[in-house]
Amino acid sequence: MNSKKAMQNIQKVNNLLTDLYNSLNNQEARNAVQVAYNKINKPDKISAKCKEVPEAVEKMKRVFSRLSLSKECHFTRSQEELVSKLTVFTRKSFQKGFDGLVYADTWFI
Repeated sequence: MNSKKAMQNIQKVNNLLTDLYNSLNNQEARNAVQVAYNKINKPDKISAKCKEVPEAVEKMKRVFSRLSLSKECHFTRSQEELVSKLTVFTRKSFQKGFDGLVYADTWFI
């Protein structure tokens, strides 16, 4: 992936994370989004940012699952759609070959 395309993909992920953050009212869920955003944007190199995306999204979704299962947070349909868009886009844009199989469990949460 060339650097211009990679930067556009990172920007799209950032936009989805920002939309999700703004739609949440649970502080722990918002913190999970903020942690994912920070993890993705901390490295200086674009390639390093791209490598962080799948893991950051997966960790965020684990927190969301825990919050939902413990009934600490109820996610609206629009929030679930944002998470779904983020998951699908991340899977298509940032995972290659067998690396995608490592995150297969997160695709269906």
